[in-house]
Amino acid sequence: MRAKIVTTIGPKGWETYGRRFAESYKKFWPADIPLEIWHHDLGDNVPSFEGVTFRALEDTASFHKLKARLGSEAKDGPSLQYCFKAVALASSVTPELDWIGFIDADTEAMRHVDSQLLEQLFDDKVHLTYLYRKSVAESEGSWFAFNLATVKGASLLADYWGLYDSFEAFHYKKAHDNAVLDRLVLLHRAHGLLVKDLSPGALGLDAFHQSTLGAYMIHYKGPDKQTIANPALGAPARYETLCELLTSSVKATGKANIVEVGTWNGSRAIQMAECAFAAGATQVSYVGFDTFEEGNDRHHEGHTKPHANSWLVGNRLNNYSRLMSRKGLTFDYTLIKGNTLETLPKSGQVVKEASFAYIDGGHSYETTKSDYHHLMHVPYVVFDDVIAQPEEGAPEGPIRTWTEAEGQKRMITSGDGYAGLKQTISFGLVVRPGFPMPDLRTRIQVKPVDSVDKGEQLQHIAENGKALQKWIGNYQAHTKTAIFVSAGPTIPQYLDEIKRRQAEGATVFTVKHAFPTLKQAGITPDWTVILDPRPIDGKSTHGIIRTDLFAGAGPEDKFLFATMTHPSVRTYLEEKGAQLYGWHAHTNATLQARPPAFDIGTVVMGGTCSATRIPMLAFVMGFRRFDFYGYDFFYPEETKQDDVKQSFMKVTLGADQKSYLTTGELVAAMQDLGQWNKWLVENRINVKFHGDGAGAAIWQQTVNNYKAPEEYPF
Repeated sequence: MRAKIVTTIGPKGWETYGRRFAESYKKFWPADIPLEIWHHDLGDNVPSFEGVTFRALEDTASFHKLKARLGSEAKDGPSLQYCFKAVALASSVTPELDWIGFIDADTEAMRHVDSQLLEQLFDDKVHLTYLYRKSVAESEGSWFAFNLATVKGASLLADYWGLYDSFEAFHYKKAHDNAVLDRLVLLHRAHGLLVKDLSPGALGLDAFHQSTLGAYMIHYKGPDKQTIANPALGAPARYETLCELLTSSVKATGKANIVEVGTWNGSRAIQMAECAFAAGATQVSYVGFDTFEEGNDRHHEGHTKPHANSWLVGNRLNNYSRLMSRKGLTFDYTLIKGNTLETLPKSGQVVKEASFAYIDGGHSYETTKSDYHHLMHVPYVVFDDVIAQPEEGAPEGPIRTWTEAEGQKRMITSGDGYAGLKQTISFGLVVRPGFPMPDLRTRIQVKPVDSVDKGEQLQHIAENGKALQKWIGNYQAHTKTAIFVSAGPTIPQYLDEIKRRQAEGATVFTVKHAFPTLKQAGITPDWTVILDPRPIDGKSTHGIIRTDLFAGAGPEDKFLFATMTHPSVRTYLEEKGAQLYGWHAHTNATLQARPPAFDIGTVVMGGTCSATRIPMLAFVMGFRRFDFYGYDFFYPEETKQDDVKQSFMKVTLGADQKSYLTTGELVAAMQDLGQWNKWLVENRINVKFHGDGAGAAIWQQTVNNYKAPEEYPF
């Protein structure tokens, strides 16, 4: 088997992570698998390294064609490098090769790449190996390899390069490397293409470390390429609550001695360790129990995920331990393989000093009860998959065992589903006497529904689609700052600042409820976003007649007008001479039905209201620097219920558990923002929230030690 590995680096790539990659490659990869590093925009500063071939993308015709086109066509990410992978791979092909693979240069090999891994990466029974992320229905572009010894594998690579070289990829809604590859894989599989997913069952966005590769390498993230991917990104939301509970236990006990029943692939072990370190621990002890490859009675124990290999999980945790030691932190781990009905009774000394236990193993009553019996001495015990009400198919072990447990108890409901049940999953917390109950609130879960029915929305889309003359497109990323202005009560104190920053070159996006406030302050927003399918003469949920909101609109005002908006709003603004630019909003109504009007214009995903749809609109328009003003999501305490349509409620947020007077609609926006914060971090957006509203509290609560890049490579 003759294989070659290819990667790419851009400006500062060699100094930041490329040298580390090359050094570990030379040390741990087989000498007969050559490495080619393709670079761009390095000028005369081309690096050299023994045994590595450096090649310039500038020497290819495709690079120059693409770079010239990228100025107006590129989209989906802050980096221009996403399409250069295809150029590098296609330009590296030689007649004698059987396999060619791409791996991100911000990885580091930690142990020898042996035959066990090579057989997975270059499996001759398939035409492509890659990493698939079921939770977002997209692959991860940090690894993929083409079987060039087969016509189907070689044809796939040829088409992959061809879609970029012909510019066809830029007509797709997503043009980044893995989205284009996924599109091709779907088409080629219909004609017999065989693929191998190296990360089956992976949860969240980080498929790399959940695959076989995670036992051999570390994939770095962040602008300094010194941190690992957050295992919680894209994973079920309840794991954030798990970390809050763990943080409370670390503060209460002064220890981070964690026991997990149900280690699976090690993702939760690393997530909990990261939370413990963030809480101030310098030493984390982890004990994980699992059947691993030995398996169990899946039906009896209520398991759906594939079994993990203990050797792979152990080496993944070992890599993490080595990474932490470089930072002066200690992560010790012990994995115990077997059925916990047998292993836990024999592990009394191993779990004796545990301070936090997470029980998520077998879900039968017999197994869960036994697990808890041998961990009931632990100060903080959390049961996963507690289903509150009887329902066919629901596991009985967690809820029965938690109900029978003595001591301080709390059920904490999440919005995560369980195997198609009508209910959502809860955590069952048990706290031993003498330890404080964590000051957590049960999360309010709001499931938004469209404010008008599906048929009416589709009618709006069709009518507006025919009437609108101007549309937004997709734009190259740039260095300008986008200021987002929502209608929170803190806005008045920032009006002078917003006006000054706009004069200095920032672009102001706002929502309709903040539009009059800005106009009265002498600020003409660059863009006002409208996303409301209700008539212009009606009263908004904030108790304001919509015509009053737009009374000050004129020819100088530009509106980003969603086609689902009621046509009466369009007519009213057209009569005032306002400039309307169309776009399509994906809603519950359009999720299944693709309206013919969507063939023209850009479809934009996002939150349930204008304020939380703005970030994606700005992203599509090329912005990567976001400042949020007025994202408060609360009403002043003196607000009267009669002045607001929706009923008031109180929510508490943040480390100081500050209370906010709000409504169900605003809570839905808060939930949107909590999810958007993860997206902002994953896409390395430069973010700043202004004021002390709920938006700022949510940002601080959901983002852990995030450092935005100071510069972007464009």
